[in-house]
Amino acid sequence: MNAIAESFPFLVEGFINTIWLSICCVVMSIILGVIIGILRSMNQKVILAITKFYITVFRGIPSLVILFLVFFLFPAIGIHISSFLSAVVGLSLWGSANVAESVRGSIQSITKGQTEASYALGLNYAQTMRYVILPQATKRILPSIIGILTNLIQSTSLTVLIGNVEFLKTAQITMERIEMSGESSVVFILYTFVLLGYFIICYPLSLWSRNLERQLKV
Repeated sequence: MNAIAESFPFLVEGFINTIWLSICCVVMSIILGVIIGILRSMNQKVILAITKFYITVFRGIPSLVILFLVFFLFPAIGIHISSFLSAVVGLSLWGSANVAESVRGSIQSITKGQTEASYALGLNYAQTMRYVILPQATKRILPSIIGILTNLIQSTSLTVLIGNVEFLKTAQITMERIEMSGESSVVFILYTFVLLGYFIICYPLSLWSRNLERQLKV
């Protein structure tokens, strides 16, 4: 326990790194996903083809493979970025593709009469999406989006494989520092810390989702 206490600041540093990584990935996934999802629902063939290709590719590839592609591809073309930034880019590509598909499905689930009525009232496309379509689509999309974002946050643990020192990695390093005697109890304690850490990160997202659902109902 003394060894774990001495390593506690190091574990906190990994936890904070995981929080920052989660925030960056969630924000980027939502922004890109909503934009691509809206573009995906348009009728212009070029935009439709590009967004369909993006969603199909990055939804069809495991997030771990995307992480490896970003981490090894960028240096190969002369772009050197940190493992943290590689993790943000890789997970955001995967997350935004899944968010975009959910946004597209929710938008297209709104009846065409809503759009036609908005145009009849003099609203343009941007105003129709902002004031009519998206508020209704948000109610339908929220549960699936929260599931995607929670999965995205949990996937940050995979970034340990590309050298990112996040919460899980700091726990593994701490275990390596401690002597082998009593290893089973140490492993249990450290992984319990990791479990609680990810719960602390993901649970507020669920609370925010419930609060937002109540507000949308009103």
